[in-house]
Amino acid sequence: MQAEEPCAPGVPGAPGAQGKQPAPGPDARLSSQLLPELYTFVARVMFYLAPVYLAGYLGLSITWLLLGALLWMWWRRNRRGKLGRLAAAFEFLDNERQFISRELLGQHLPAWIHFPDVERVEWANKIISQTWPFLSMIMENKFREKLEPKIREKSVCLRTLTFTKLYFGQKCPRVNGVKAHTNKHNPRQVVLDLQICYIGDCEISVELQKIQAGVNGIQLQGTLRIILDPLLEDKPFVGAVTLFFLQKPHLQINWTGLTNLLDAPGINEVSDSLLEDLIAAHLVLPNRVTVPVKKGLDVTNLRFPLPCGVIRVHLLEAENLAQMDHFLGIQGKSDPYAKVSIGLQHFRSKTIYKNLNPTWNEVFEFIVYEVPGQDLEVDLYDEDPNRDDFLGSLQICLRDVMTNRVVDEWFVLNDTTSGRLHLRLEWLSLITDPEALTEDHDGLSTAILVVFLESACNLPRNAFDYLNGEYRTKKLSRFAKNKVSRDPSSYVKLSVGKKTYTSKTCPRSKDPVWSQVFSFFVQNVAAEQLHLKVLDDDHECALGVLEFPLCQVLPCADLTLEQRFQLDHSGLDSLISMRLVLRFLRVEEREMGSPYTGPEALKKGPLFIKKRRGSQAAKAGRDSAHSALRVSAALPQRANQRLQKPDPLYQQWS
Repeated sequence: MQAEEPCAPGVPGAPGAQGKQPAPGPDARLSSQLLPELYTFVARVMFYLAPVYLAGYLGLSITWLLLGALLWMWWRRNRRGKLGRLAAAFEFLDNERQFISRELLGQHLPAWIHFPDVERVEWANKIISQTWPFLSMIMENKFREKLEPKIREKSVCLRTLTFTKLYFGQKCPRVNGVKAHTNKHNPRQVVLDLQICYIGDCEISVELQKIQAGVNGIQLQGTLRIILDPLLEDKPFVGAVTLFFLQKPHLQINWTGLTNLLDAPGINEVSDSLLEDLIAAHLVLPNRVTVPVKKGLDVTNLRFPLPCGVIRVHLLEAENLAQMDHFLGIQGKSDPYAKVSIGLQHFRSKTIYKNLNPTWNEVFEFIVYEVPGQDLEVDLYDEDPNRDDFLGSLQICLRDVMTNRVVDEWFVLNDTTSGRLHLRLEWLSLITDPEALTEDHDGLSTAILVVFLESACNLPRNAFDYLNGEYRTKKLSRFAKNKVSRDPSSYVKLSVGKKTYTSKTCPRSKDPVWSQVFSFFVQNVAAEQLHLKVLDDDHECALGVLEFPLCQVLPCADLTLEQRFQLDHSGLDSLISMRLVLRFLRVEEREMGSPYTGPEALKKGPLFIKKRRGSQAAKAGRDSAHSALRVSAALPQRANQRLQKPDPLYQQWS
């Protein structure tokens, strides 16, 4: 029998050849790849040309097209920068050790960093990471069961609001450092400063009448102070816990859906600033949150403690400032002015035009609530018509000023090539001795008044409930359409001198409870008065007024008066509850044997990072990673500042 010859592969009849189709040629593969790309390109061109055609059809000028293109490019730049910063922060969290080692190697610093008073608490971060999924479930239930019904009750337009997605992500908050403070004057108190860093990949979406909006990513950094006070001898060992931020925390949000409009040019900074102000109104000094641990404990003094003191800042002069005004390559002068701030208190000096050695001779007064913790910040700028240039900054430790009582020094500006600033800082103690009361003819304050606004009772429903006779009849006939039977939504305006504060609004109550505190500077205790007016937010009318001379507090024990005050032009039993505390201001002598350490009050090193305007968006990711490095590692004060990049995050250790 003759053997069969094996067939070549691919020949019909060969093994495995059955059922296989011939491979497509190179032309067919090329056409299958090019057609989708061609369709995408044509669709993109049509999308870009549609506004041009529409503008020509409507007879619009080419200027509108150029303006729209510029706004669109600016929006994409801001969007790309925000996404880049968020991605870089995520990468840093995942590779923290490698990133820090690489940056330290580039700076020729040792591979270890020693912090004498700030400790890293990785054990706490591991606990938070382990419990984060369960905390996320609790927060999701709170959002759906508590927050969503409350939002719907606010307005008729919000009755259809629904959280369509609640995902708090895998990235949990971190505690980058903890610093403990001891208080010799109050041994029943524990003070902790926590450097909080939350770079979250959360996704929260809401729907309102077919409109989608939401958040996809949040960055939050700040120093949170926790006070355990008072310490008890039995369970639960701590009477209450007080929380607040020492400075306004940095917040950045990545919006989705309709809220993408908040990333538009000119709106993104305003929206983030409004959210930061909302947080500051509840959690930044002098505002604080106190949670009682022991039942029956009076936490009024813990929620509204008296200030530590007052610092008087004399902004005198500066010299050898940087030249920022250039014309055709020729360096000119600068138009410097200063921004002075402590926490939420801000002042701006006058502008000295075309001068590198300006003299201001201005005085600013600040109320200080926490020492150590709060610092004095001075930023110098060159005023320009379009954009102010940064000239340098200072950060002064108020604890050193409080110890030295008076600090009069020339301080070298940080974050700039040249320049010094002359400041005179005076620490004013709060005195209850009436002999400390002096008359100041320079327009400076001699005392402070702290008003604890508690509540009111039996307020009239409108401005006509307490009127009688013919006047009431005429007014009622004119304003009958505004008269309603529901309770008023009241708020209070308080003023001393030129300073005016407004309380929050308590909706629909004849017995509102405000529980707020306000502080006023007083120049002449004998002549000034506290002017108070209770107003109805719905009808914009006064429900009662009170004028109280401050001199009536002088005979009271400890210069403190707490009582119910009868409101004028109100109901017969309309009362308002307040506590008035008066304190005189005086510069005391430095303690015997205490050396003068005025120059050491200047903080040095990479304490905070100024926001440089005009930076490229391509550097945003790297800049955010550098900022995250500072928040996590907090390099020593003697390290150089080569890591400082244009990012608004700041790092501050008390």
